[in-house]
Amino acid sequence: MHTILCIAMALVAIVTTAAVATRYRRRRHMARNHMARAFPVREFDKFDAHLEAVARDELRRLEDELVRYLPGCSGYVVDISSTPNGIALELSDGRRLALAGTSRRTRELLNRLTPEDMLQPAGFHRDAVSCRLLFRRLGGSKVEIYARNIALADSIHSSGFGTSSP
Repeated sequence: MHTILCIAMALVAIVTTAAVATRYRRRRHMARNHMARAFPVREFDKFDAHLEAVARDELRRLEDELVRYLPGCSGYVVDISSTPNGIALELSDGRRLALAGTSRRTRELLNRLTPEDMLQPAGFHRDAVSCRLLFRRLGGSKVEIYARNIALADSIHSSGFGTSSP
């Protein structure tokens, strides 16, 4: 009987120690993690899922805009500039193509071709992990460029930034 009482008291002590240690670890984690203090876990997961959905919708919108732009009279590449994530192509019609995730070989190819040929964007296709942009040369031949993401935007010079309107 005495043995059973000792075992029961030992189990109670172990469970109590584990609960206190778990509470202590949670408090330490909450003190270090400011986001966990600001948002409960469920709310944070909902917010994260919402941001993911917004990012997917925005990417789809940018791709749709590019697909609508290409069949029309798109301009030819006038200037190439490096960006932290890839390259930006200034087009003759005042638009800008941003290519994110391009290789050094792609940059060298574009720098070599642009002065010689008037490269004009002609087609776009998205694979599972990358995008393929098709350029038409002045002579009619085609060049494919691969990038992780492609976005079309109005150029800073033509969008009205830095200009004052009356």
